[in-house]
Amino acid sequence: MAVIAIPQSDKVQGPQAFASQTLSGWRWRRHDKQQEQNEWTPCKHDKPTTEIFTDLIDAGRIPDPFLDENEKLVQWVGEADWEYECSFKATANTASAARQGLVFDGLDTFAAVYLNDKLILESNNMFHTHRVDVQGTLREGANNLCIVFRSALNEGKAIEAKLGQLKCFNGDSSRVHVRKAQYHYGWDWGPTFLTCGPYREIRLETYDAAALYDVFADAVVSDDLQEAKLDISFAADVPKDVVVQATVTSPSGWSILLSTSLPAGATSGSLSTILVQPELWCPMNHGPQVFYTVKLEVFAAGEESSSSSAVLATSTTRVGIRRVRLVQEPLLDAPGTSFYFEVNNEAVYISGSNWIPRHSFLTTLTDDDYRQSVDECVASNQNMLRVWGGGLYEHDAFYDQCDERGVLVWQDFMFACGVYPCHDSFDQSVKREAEDQVRRMRRFCSIVLYAGNNEDYQVAEQLSLDWDQNDNSGDWTVTNFPARTLYERTLPQVVTTFSPQVPYHPGSPWGGVNTEDATMGDIHMWNIWHGTQEPYQNWPKLTGRFVSEFGMMSFPPRRSVEKYVTDPTQRYPQSSVLDLHNKADGGERRLGSYILENIRLKSVDLDSWIYASQLMQAECLSAAVRSCRRQWKGRRREYCGGQLVWQINDCWPVSSWALIDFYGERKLAFYAVKRHSAPLVVDIGRTYVAVEEGKNTLEALKPRRSHIDVWVANASLSQHVADITVTLFDIVSGAVVLTNTLKGETLTANETTELLRGLAVDNKMAVQAVLRDASGTVLSRASDWPQPLKHVSLASPKDSGVKVIVFDGRVEITTNLPIKGLELSASPDKKVTWSDNGVDVYPGDVYSIDADGLSRTDTVDVRYYGM
Repeated sequence: MAVIAIPQSDKVQGPQAFASQTLSGWRWRRHDKQQEQNEWTPCKHDKPTTEIFTDLIDAGRIPDPFLDENEKLVQWVGEADWEYECSFKATANTASAARQGLVFDGLDTFAAVYLNDKLILESNNMFHTHRVDVQGTLREGANNLCIVFRSALNEGKAIEAKLGQLKCFNGDSSRVHVRKAQYHYGWDWGPTFLTCGPYREIRLETYDAAALYDVFADAVVSDDLQEAKLDISFAADVPKDVVVQATVTSPSGWSILLSTSLPAGATSGSLSTILVQPELWCPMNHGPQVFYTVKLEVFAAGEESSSSSAVLATSTTRVGIRRVRLVQEPLLDAPGTSFYFEVNNEAVYISGSNWIPRHSFLTTLTDDDYRQSVDECVASNQNMLRVWGGGLYEHDAFYDQCDERGVLVWQDFMFACGVYPCHDSFDQSVKREAEDQVRRMRRFCSIVLYAGNNEDYQVAEQLSLDWDQNDNSGDWTVTNFPARTLYERTLPQVVTTFSPQVPYHPGSPWGGVNTEDATMGDIHMWNIWHGTQEPYQNWPKLTGRFVSEFGMMSFPPRRSVEKYVTDPTQRYPQSSVLDLHNKADGGERRLGSYILENIRLKSVDLDSWIYASQLMQAECLSAAVRSCRRQWKGRRREYCGGQLVWQINDCWPVSSWALIDFYGERKLAFYAVKRHSAPLVVDIGRTYVAVEEGKNTLEALKPRRSHIDVWVANASLSQHVADITVTLFDIVSGAVVLTNTLKGETLTANETTELLRGLAVDNKMAVQAVLRDASGTVLSRASDWPQPLKHVSLASPKDSGVKVIVFDGRVEITTNLPIKGLELSASPDKKVTWSDNGVDVYPGDVYSIDADGLSRTDTVDVRYYGM
């Protein structure tokens, strides 16, 4: 909703224009049989949104749940009922207005709302919005709003006892019956904090003459991009005849004035125009992010030429105009179909991440927090965020920032890793939820896909549920996979009705003969870490048409660990505190296996374990991103249309798959993904000709022979001509074994160009490739080392000759030997933002890394593999 409140004076001067008052000043108490004896506790803030966990923390009633093992001490909070109230005043104008309504943007979750002791609303869905007529209940002067929140856990278990238990992975099984953010129940990276409260704004809206709601400017761009039909629709409440004027202003500044009349009692209206040669919004690296402005003004009939004081209601929204397609068509030389996004007739290779809620307690987040998160996405050269289906439909501020920065959004509906019901009341609740949220989100041009769920089809396969892909009846409510009706009937109908320009995908993963079919649709590649627990060196064999989840766990940086592990004696990798802050099933075992299979350890102290886990994560994600990007081969050869890392962020302090930890610290994998996701990047792949097939076979006893391939991935829309130098180094001596220079190579726009195939190397060699433009400027570097790294022979660190020269705002690194995974760090009290880190450094090359916040007098510590 895009409604602007018009300030009102206390004195009535003709019909009251639209006015809005956001409620705040909450107080809370536990709600039970003795609630009248429970004292109200005022919130320590005056924000319009709040929730019980943050308020209990502020009041000192519970310890910080994020620290140590305090999660165990606060579970009672989610098992109790809670009550919130606030007081507000209604002026004489407000109390006498012809229309009086309370608007609820979101209540978490089972809520009964009382205005002046009268029950006005009951809600059981966190994702519903409500508009309640309070005429006759609102009074002039003091008013009291009280909300009773019943325990979602207790309510869910009661529903489960009545309707039956359904299977889910992660969290209490009752969660699938409750329309609440599913991650609140706990996940394999998140804690169990079943919070509640008025988590989104509540407003009092009053007016006499007119109101506008749900304004939507839908732009349908022609196939040739030469014009766009702009359809402006809105909901209205007009007790009298009115005229609605729309001013459409382009990014370059010209305007169109449109007008329509509405009779008294009308509930909706629309206007249309044709925009010739529209100025188009583009994803990052594909063009500018530009916006049209659509301003609506409502006048009493016959007064539309009057002064601005005659405006009865107004709404202003911005519109990014673009043409979006999800392309799934037959490929050349490969089975199945493509799966890639096209924006404004240009194919867009996706290198992005999955997004989980940034905090366990959503009301703590600010607009600036969302801005910083999207900035980090852009800083890592990622162009898409997938809003994962176990969280929530995100705050407007998140989508606004994605619009601003050209970051595309894949939006899941909120179903994840479970078997959900689809009885009549549940279906109706989900339908309303989808309508409420799609109506809100559809104004954001960054959203390019709606997906029905996360991994629920995969769960159906694992549990052998009834899923006949040849059954297209549209009603599967009587099967043991009833939610298929939601994903293939209810939700797509909502998207088609309310956001017709955005494609719909039934689930993720989905497509092909099953959810693991790499030739159609998207896949979640979890046979690294989960499943068969493949070596990450197998990534070239594991790509698909679109890999929407994959990842590798690591510990967060030391400075973060010291924040949430307050007892120094617990700061070792196997401590009970660090085990609690690792939610993955078998996480310690799997993380240990991957580290020991790949990384040489001299110690298992905390610092060594953190570095080893982060280096291993960076190596894994490097292999994944470069393997996927290599498959972007050009028109009808889009063998992989993109990949989304699991995950970019954390919701609390934890060892996880995140690139950036809860405190905003970047892991080494962040920089690895940034390097391999750059618009123009040279890359290397090593293939072993004789692969070990078991330690006791003849094949395993043969010397391992290998060769490398070199290619350049160009995600830009421009052709480049560049030089590429490929150098083979002896790892122990640093001597150059071979140099191969490719001059004047043409790098085709928006595809990968193969440059060098089958160059023989051995297990004593590391390889560097450098991409330079005609002037000699370095555009990209790539590095390749023998795998696994634990088998690599290394020289003594005293012979490395590593030097780091510190300047104001940057460092320069040189070395005498090939160096793997060099990590830079400043003192803990110094906030430095590195442009790159965890780099491989080679002799004869000066690495310059920007370091915002660094001074030439600061000390920079260095750690690298084998040091």
